[in-house]
Amino acid sequence: MINFLTKTVLCSILLALLSSCAASHDKAFKSDAQRAYEEAKDRMNKGHYAEVAVSLEKFGANYPYSKYAIQAELLRIFAAYKDDEFVLSETLSKRFIDRHPRHPNVDYAKYMHAMSLYKQRSPAEKDATMNRLSIEAFKRLLKDHPDSDYAKDGRSRLQALYNTLAKHELTVGKFYYDKDRYIAAANRFQQVVRLYQTTPSIEPSLYYLAAAYDKMGMKKDAHETAILLRHNYPNSSWSAKVKSYL
Repeated sequence: MINFLTKTVLCSILLALLSSCAASHDKAFKSDAQRAYEEAKDRMNKGHYAEVAVSLEKFGANYPYSKYAIQAELLRIFAAYKDDEFVLSETLSKRFIDRHPRHPNVDYAKYMHAMSLYKQRSPAEKDATMNRLSIEAFKRLLKDHPDSDYAKDGRSRLQALYNTLAKHELTVGKFYYDKDRYIAAANRFQQVVRLYQTTPSIEPSLYYLAAAYDKMGMKKDAHETAILLRHNYPNSSWSAKVKSYL
């Protein structure tokens, strides 16, 4: 479900793209390009997203020198995204970034690229490839455009993705731990400790890391990890479970 912040961001995008959006039949058009673009906006207002994506497919080829050409590219990205065609919106936004790296609205294209990947993400139990690609896309947006209108939502999405990746590592680590494969398990728990300290998975990962060390006879490492857990998260239920390693 799209949260309030995302709705606000997407609404602002739509308002920007559809500014001056009186119905096309009420306007005197100065060119065929203007007519095609205004008609696409009109269909967008009515929620005909698939039609807009198709109608703007060849806009750039038909009107390459039109002042509406770049606006049409942006509108098509948004139309594909709203139509849940996330692979298409991913492709279109990446194409826009490559073609117009210095355009004033390239931050929007980078945001839509990241969001398109985000919509293809997997839960913690599944392959994390799309999650990682989405993280890289959001990081690129925040690095290149830290003051963008889309930066706040980008940071929120990035943290959510970190949470999912950390849970993925924890889940795989627990699987190995239950199979008595303690080295493989410890490697996964270490990943959480090293990369995802701001996520809810950090506390159980420290506990299971201490337990894995203990199972391998690495008593000193188990002790130090237990101390780290108790020191940083004294009120955690996981701290109470780690007593035997102290």
